Amino acid sequence: MKKLFSWVDQTPNKVNTTARLYAYLIDWVVGGVVCAFPAVLLYGLITRRSDVFTDLYVFPALGYSPFWSYLGGFLCIMAAIVYFVYIPYKKYEGQTLGKKIMKIKIVNKDGSRVRLRSLFVRQCIGLMIVESGAVVVGGYFRQMATLALSYNVDSWWQMAGSILIVLSALLVAVTLSHRALHDYLANTKVVPA
Repeated sequence: MKKLFSWVDQTPNKVNTTARLYAYLIDWVVGGVVCAFPAVLLYGLITRRSDVFTDLYVFPALGYSPFWSYLGGFLCIMAAIVYFVYIPYKKYEGQTLGKKIMKIKIVNKDGSRVRLRSLFVRQCIGLMIVESGAVVVGGYFRQMATLALSYNVDSWWQMAGSILIVLSALLVAVTLSHRALHDYLANTKVVPA
C-alpha cells in the first residue's frame, strides 16, 4: 500500500482545510455565475425566450444551429479563464474571490509566486477538464465535446471527473500537504495568505 501511494506529498502544510472548502464553495457559485452568464445572455438574445437556460444542448434542441452552442461554450470558457486564471494572476496574487475572502492563496510547490502557466494547468486542465464537475464550466467542455463528436461523452466524462473530485477531496482532507489532484498537475499548493 505504501508503494501505491508513494507519489503523495506528505510535506506539512498549515492551510486550513475548512477555509479551503469554503473558498471552493464561494468560487463554485461565483465562478459558475460568471462563466454561465455569456451563454444565458446569448440564449436570451438568440431565442428571444425568457425561460431558464439549461445547457448548451438547448440550441440544437430548439432548432438553432449548433454554432450557437459552440459560441456560447467558448464565451463561457473565456469568462471562466478570466475568473479562475487572469484574476489570480493579475488582480489578487494567487487568489480567486473565494480564496481572497478565506485568506488563502495558490503558490508554487516551493512557496514562490504562482506562474501563469501553473495557474492555467491547475485551473483549466486540472479543475475544468480533468476534475470536470469541480467547476460549472467543466460542463460546457463536456457538452461541446458531445456535440462535436455526436456521441454522449458528457455522462462518462462527468462520472470519471466525479471519481477524481472525490480522490482530490480525500487528498486535501487526509494528507499532510493538503494538495488536490489539480495541485499535483500544476506543481502548486494552497497556503495561508
